[in-house]
This record gives sequence, structure tokens and C-alpha cells, in this order.
Amino acid sequence: MLKRLPGGVKNTLLYGFSIALMKGVSLIMLPILAYFLTAEEFGRLEVITSLAVIGSILVGMGLEATLFRFAGECNDLEQRKQIAAEIFSLALIIGVISAVVSWFVAEFIATHMPGNPSVYEIRLTLFLLSLEGAIAIPLGWLRMHDRVISFFLITTGRALLQALLTAYMLWLGGSVASILEASLIAAVLTASILVYLQLKDTKLDLKLASFKQSLIYSMPLVASGLVAFGLNGLDRWILADYTTLTDVAHFGVAAKFSLAVILLLQPYNMWWTPRRFIVLNQQNGQQKVARFITIGLVLTLIISVLVGLASPLLIHALLPDNYAISAQYVVGMVIVMACKEMADLVNIGCFTGKTTRAQLAINAFAVCLGIAGMLYWTPQYEVWGIIYGLITAQLTRLILFFIISQHFLPLDYPKGPLFLLTSVSLALVIISGLSSSLFMQIISMLISTGLLSLIAIRFNLVPVSMRVQ
Repeated sequence: MLKRLPGGVKNTLLYGFSIALMKGVSLIMLPILAYFLTAEEFGRLEVITSLAVIGSILVGMGLEATLFRFAGECNDLEQRKQIAAEIFSLALIIGVISAVVSWFVAEFIATHMPGNPSVYEIRLTLFLLSLEGAIAIPLGWLRMHDRVISFFLITTGRALLQALLTAYMLWLGGSVASILEASLIAAVLTASILVYLQLKDTKLDLKLASFKQSLIYSMPLVASGLVAFGLNGLDRWILADYTTLTDVAHFGVAAKFSLAVILLLQPYNMWWTPRRFIVLNQQNGQQKVARFITIGLVLTLIISVLVGLASPLLIHALLPDNYAISAQYVVGMVIVMACKEMADLVNIGCFTGKTTRAQLAINAFAVCLGIAGMLYWTPQYEVWGIIYGLITAQLTRLILFFIISQHFLPLDYPKGPLFLLTSVSLALVIISGLSSSLFMQIISMLISTGLLSLIAIRFNLVPVSMRVQ
């Protein structure tokens, strides 16, 4: 039966199974962490892991996107392998340098970060980040060639190992450092396997000219990522400065549940992102790209509504009572995630040139606006102040990315039906958030899913006969 499905649908389902198992383990670990860690420890872990956000940007250097951009345009497999070998070589060099630097900068970072992390905890986090390129580039290579089974075994194996190690260490009385140790062990084993597979496929190739081309394309992505740290990392730091680590923990729980929007969209995005330039260069490429982005937008809206309705129920059911307040913040964070995912879908025009300066400019403006909002609203509204700032920034990104991307690459979207679907989705999330009844929440989920699906089908937003070769 699976073989009869169109290629895109089949790969989406396979990626979906992979991501569901991998991320599902992480969601199961959330109540375990909440049980073994105090709210203050959980908040400190949130602050420490926010360092991983900015670190992964610096170490990753945007090379995965660079791989998709330049290798994805090559129809010749040998040339594609050559480009991948050059990019992977650069990623390994950056990883080695970052590992050495990490040892010396850990004490400085620990001293100046909120939450009072230890030097050991910072070193564990930084060493983990030094493996970013050794993991991301080979996984990107697997995605480019639809090697879904290999991707599934490696990613879910890492997640399961990390979860088992974490649970075991916490059961023995471990704390935040134990969680970081488990993550590092799992990452080292994963990187070892992926490096072997990548070397077997492409080997290494050190070329200065290629490094220069990759860095020209990727540096604006790095700068853009650093700017985006203001929306995914700095928010915890601002909250910790104005409130308490317990408030950071409550916000962190809401943010993690809202990440289910990204999780459930991962199967589609992980199939679509590495192939979008390949599709764009096909016959009628712009029409196909517009269609697939539209499908992604519809999925984003439907999934966001479901997550917004289900998350409060799960928080009350799975977590200790002292985390119940997190349920109030989920709807706001779901709106944040929905805007983020939609912006990342419609921004393809900003990636079609030789540089990515437009993306950097848009992200910089939106983040500055968001940080200003968080600094202004947080002293008065605390956690909600952070959420207001994040919504402002992500909505700004969505609007600007759509306008600028259309300038570089005009695509024929069904704007009217999409606007209608977006308006109905927002209304459903807000209205349903007013109900605290379990029965009414379940009924709302069923009605919302049916209504949004009917709108999407009625206006032909989700055609069933498309496929990508």
C-alpha cells in the first residue's frame, strides 16, 4: 500500500513516523523532568539550554542550509557529492575549533549568565554544540536523498539513548548536569556513526575557494540566527532578570508544549525544505512551489489549532500541580509558533539569490521590535510580557517575509482562502481557550478540525494529486 502512494506523500509519512518516535520520547521526558527537578532547577535548565540555541548557530554556521542551496541545485550526483564533501570538511574544522575554544570560555560564560550555572554545566553544553556540524550535515545529506530508513534509525536511536540515560541518571539522584551528560554521550555516539557514513559517501575535500563561497552564503544566515536568538533564548534571560527561575520554568513548559506545532510539521518540512530548490528548477516550478507552500500553510493552521486545544489538557493531566499555570500561556505560545512556521514557509524568495542579506535584515528588524516589546511589557505583565513581545516579532517576520519574498520570487498564492482559514483558526484558538471543561475542549477539537478541513477542501487548498519526482 505504501508503495502506491505518491513520492511526496510516502516520504512525508515515513518522516512523520521517524519524527513522532524521536520527539515523542522528548515529550514523555517532560513530566519525568518535572517530577525529579524542582521548578527552580527546571528554570535553570531552561536558561542553560538557551545557550545551546546561540551556540548551535555559531557552530553550525548555516552550513546545512548552504548544503541544500548549492548541492540541491546540482543534477549531477558526483558534483553534488563534491560540494557536500567540501561543506562537510568545513563543518568538521569549525567543530574542532569550537571544542578547543569551549574549554577556555566556559568560566566567563558561567559567570555572566543568569540562573547561576556551573562551569562544568557550561562546558558540557559547549562540547555538545561542537558536534553540531558533524551531525547536521550528514543528516541533511540523508534527507536530500530520501534515505528515510537511515535517518529514522539514527535520529530515533539517539533520542531513545538520551532518554534512557537521562532517566537512569535522575533515578540515581542526578540533577541538571546529569541531563547534560546524557545528551553529550548520545551526541558523541550519533556523530561517530554519521561521520562514518558521510565519509563513506562523499569523503572530505578541503578547498579554500569552496570555503569562501560557502561562508559568503552562510554568514548572513549565521548573523540572522544570532539575531533570532533574541526570540529563542534571550526571552528566558530577560524573564529570569525580571522574575524568578520558577516563572522561567512555567514559561518553558508552555513553550515546550507549543513546540508540538513544529514537531507535527517536521515530517512535511523535513521532506520539503531540502527539495524546494529542486522543485523550483523543474518545469512549472513556481506553480509547484506555490502549491506545496500552500499545503504547508494549511497544515500549520490546522495543527496549531489542535495543539492550542490539546496542550492545556495534557499539562493538567501529566505534570505536577505547581505547573498548572503553564496551561494559561500555551495559547499565546502556539500563536508564536504558528507565525514562525508560516514565515519560514513563505520566505523562499529570500534564498534564491547568491546571498541571504534580505533574511538578515528582516530578522534583525523583527527581533529588535520583539526585544523592545519584551523589555517594555515584562516588568508589568511578567510571562505574558514575554509572549506579547514574541507575538509582535513573529507576526512582523511573517508579514515582511511574505512581501519581500514575493518581490524576489512572485508566487501565485490563493490569498483570499488562506486569509479566511487563518482568521477562522485564530478565532477557534482564542474562543476555545476560554473553556476549562474537558468535554468542551474535546468537542472543540473535533469541530475545529472538521471546519478547517472543510474550508481547505472547499477552496482546493489541499490538492491530493500532486507529486514531486
